[in-house]
Amino acid sequence: MICKFCKNDFMEKDIQESHDVPCYLFIYNGDKNGRKNEADKHGRHWLCNDCHKKYEEQLNNQLRLFALEFSKRWFRQ
Repeated sequence: MICKFCKNDFMEKDIQESHDVPCYLFIYNGDKNGRKNEADKHGRHWLCNDCHKKYEEQLNNQLRLFALEFSKRWFRQ
């Protein structure tokens, strides 16, 4: 299978389905399948293990920055 980011070919065991918007950002009655269904609506890609890890790290950093900016505006600091 081809990694969407690095374009290298990997065995199926070395590639993961990556949601564009992670499942953990959705609240859906505490049901993992419901959360996955919501995340599926926003797209997904196949990434090798290394690219998936890098994507998650960068996404988490961006989400933290967004949350910090949001809280500053929300609390008018």
